[in-house]
Amino acid sequence: MLNIKINSNKGLTLVEVLVVIGVMALIVGIVFGSFNSFRGTKSVSIDAETVVEILRQARNETLSSKNAGAYGVKFATSTMTIFLAPTYVAGTATNRDFTLSSPKTVLTLSLTGGGSTIVFNKLTGETSQNGTIAVSSSVASSTKTVTIYKTGLVESN
Repeated sequence: MLNIKINSNKGLTLVEVLVVIGVMALIVGIVFGSFNSFRGTKSVSIDAETVVEILRQARNETLSSKNAGAYGVKFATSTMTIFLAPTYVAGTATNRDFTLSSPKTVLTLSLTGGGSTIVFNKLTGETSQNGTIAVSSSVASSTKTVTIYKTGLVESN
């Protein structure tokens, strides 16, 4: 007679369950890290484009003589304010404040003559505060540079 033993123990052992949980945790960690990096890089791109658009808006309002004046932009670490030139005065009713999309984005200015304001000339749209603004994130190692030319034109890399 043939002696066949049938194993009726079906299921997973504790070791198998722990291995599966460990592999899943590793995959989630890798995906989450990549997502955070991507999100940081994307927010830097969005914020650099916001800086460009704010500068262009101030220059266009200057060239169109909106409210019969020239306009400028005041920069802080993570905010920008369009103001009626010649000088920035906090709390003025004509000021328009803009905040960057990510609180982890930082603006670093390198303008001719130093300072943190850019004012556009009423007739030509030119500025004497030309230079660069580095838009960077503490989350991702991404940096975009916004360049302001003496002519008042603005571009981002």
